[in-house]
Amino acid sequence: MRRDSAATLPFRLTALCLCLSANASLAAEDALLPPLKVRATQLQKQLGVDKLESEEISRPQARSLAEVLDVLPGVNAGGSPRPGGQVINVWGYRSVEQVQVQLDGASQTFSKYQQGTSFIEPELLGRVEVIKGAQSALYGNGGFGAVIRAETKSVDELLLPGESAGGFAKFGYQSNGGQFSKTAAAYAGGSEHMADILAYVSESRAGDGKTGGGETYLFSGGEQRAGMLKLGFRPWAGHQFRLSLVRQESEMRTPWAAKSGDIAAPSDYDIKRYGWEEAWLRKTVMRDQKVDSISGEWRYASPDLPWLDLAVNYAQSRRYQHDKRPESTWKIDFRSSYGHESWVTQNSRSLDVRNTARLGERHKLVSGLAWSKQDWDPLTFLANKAKDPDYNYGWMNAYGGNRGEETMRSAYLIHEWTPFVGWRVSPSLRYDQVNLFGRPNLAPIYNVASAGHDYRPVSFSGWSPRLAVDWRFAPGWNASFSYVDTWRAPSVDEVYAAQIPQSTLSGTSRQLKPEKLRGFYYGLNFDRNGALTPGDRLSLSLLAYRQLVRDNIYMRLGHGNTGDAPGQAPKPGTGFYRNMSGYQIHGYDLTLDYQLRGWFASAAFSATSGNHRNSLRDPWGQSEPVVDAPPRKAVLTTGFRVARLGLTLGVQGKFVRAQDRIPYFEGSRTAYAMPPSKGYALANLFASWQPQSGAFKNMEARLSIDNLTNRDYRPYLTEGAQGMGRSIRTSLSWRF
Repeated sequence: MRRDSAATLPFRLTALCLCLSANASLAAEDALLPPLKVRATQLQKQLGVDKLESEEISRPQARSLAEVLDVLPGVNAGGSPRPGGQVINVWGYRSVEQVQVQLDGASQTFSKYQQGTSFIEPELLGRVEVIKGAQSALYGNGGFGAVIRAETKSVDELLLPGESAGGFAKFGYQSNGGQFSKTAAAYAGGSEHMADILAYVSESRAGDGKTGGGETYLFSGGEQRAGMLKLGFRPWAGHQFRLSLVRQESEMRTPWAAKSGDIAAPSDYDIKRYGWEEAWLRKTVMRDQKVDSISGEWRYASPDLPWLDLAVNYAQSRRYQHDKRPESTWKIDFRSSYGHESWVTQNSRSLDVRNTARLGERHKLVSGLAWSKQDWDPLTFLANKAKDPDYNYGWMNAYGGNRGEETMRSAYLIHEWTPFVGWRVSPSLRYDQVNLFGRPNLAPIYNVASAGHDYRPVSFSGWSPRLAVDWRFAPGWNASFSYVDTWRAPSVDEVYAAQIPQSTLSGTSRQLKPEKLRGFYYGLNFDRNGALTPGDRLSLSLLAYRQLVRDNIYMRLGHGNTGDAPGQAPKPGTGFYRNMSGYQIHGYDLTLDYQLRGWFASAAFSATSGNHRNSLRDPWGQSEPVVDAPPRKAVLTTGFRVARLGLTLGVQGKFVRAQDRIPYFEGSRTAYAMPPSKGYALANLFASWQPQSGAFKNMEARLSIDNLTNRDYRPYLTEGAQGMGRSIRTSLSWRF
């Protein structure tokens, strides 16, 4: 097939789906149904914001948040399919500084080399919002890719109609890996009562899965548990109190680099010396992982004063990971991969005080103060250095994982002004002050002042202006434009990373400047009932974006250009990180959604590309493509719903283009780039049945088949790791 034909294939398939859905629906016997959200995102009422509700989250019966979000335009799952190995990539950004993840307002991002970045159990979720780009003044210091706000389930969505108390039970099975899961919940109250309470627990166990090529994906199983307790209290008119406590934990045998793909088989020598089983275990760690989150909110909305709608939010979380290697490996030097045993603890706390004032019919003013604090404390035991005083007899902070804390103080102001009918102008301004505090390494060899090791505090501050304009220029049509000028402070890991004194790059990177972003976003939305024929609904959303970044922070790579001028060697005590020339990322997200009676069809298309000015390896060399830019993607969905039976059936196709636009250096692929990938297409089926009457009225059965044709493929963003093969996923649940 010619390349131009392949490029237009998703568009032709979408048109075919829409035509088939429209024609078939003429024979449907069902009455007009309420709108059924079937695509990955609602009509974007806010430019660049995608929202998933409970149905979209539950439909794929996914194992991770990254898998749930992978159908969204501009959002892609990276890393590996292993538990804890997933990374969420938005518009070519994937680091924890640039894609921030929250659960009920508490930070969930995990920062550790070669590990996944968030570990949220999808079974807990009732709603997810992806705010793409750094468009919102409510969030500061980074988030150039996105802020992902996940919210747990509520009492209202679980209660049966007319009831004030109830319970929930669910059992699930997935064929690929033999995963069994079970869930139970009890709840009472709801928004119409003074108080509500929800207790929710979920547990799953899985073995090793298989790839599309039939190979066993070694060490891809494990045990996972999650639970939450939510309380709500509304004692007086206008007052609301909310408290949420969530724990997620897992235990698994896994490669230390959870993001990695295939594991090389042990050598014949190791098998002969240690035995087959121990030889394989030497390539893994036993990992215990826990995430605890607490969030609370008090809100007062005055019924008499439109300028007083006050909310106070506090959240904290603790992300903890403990790894232990087999004792037979304790003579190997694992200095660069967190030693023979490690304990990584990351804590976050945040406070946000916000008021929304409505000043007449044309003005709304949102003002707030925010404070946050994050600290990192990685502890490592390096057994082969147990007798070396320079390494504190083996007890040290991990190489590449630094101790320290970040404190941010912020203020923001958002003004929504409606000067004319159909127009909305929203200027905003945010101020952030970021303070970094380093802590000396426990190992003396990383605390040598003459080598440039300097852990004193550093500070950064600045303003972030934004402007958004919306124009409803015709019935159902809305055009949008947004501009942002913001920045990101260097992280603790970037400023305080240190090498041993003998290295050419030994000092800490205190010279770093903040990264700076200028973003431009253009949107066009359409939403209308009866657009093509009476009783139908058509929605369209197009978002084009361009992000210009300068002074981006990256490691010093290579040998000839690690200094501060072409061909210059770095001075003694030079830090490992530097500011680069910058890069630009541009692309578009397009979504279509059509519904007619019980039939539906949808399509989501996205394309992202970009270039670094010069090279990450050579700041004065030839420009190169952005490493993490995903290939073009199309997700097509069609199906029907029989209302009187409570039955929904559908099929989904995912089409991903080959990615061969990757960085090269002197004719060969660079060490920091991912290998090129071939294009692929995946077919998925889904069905749900919720009887509308009779003894099984409150039961729901779900069936989905992922990778129906058992396609063997390697997604680009998995860095060469194979995708999982066919999986039949089923669940049965009851509400009572």
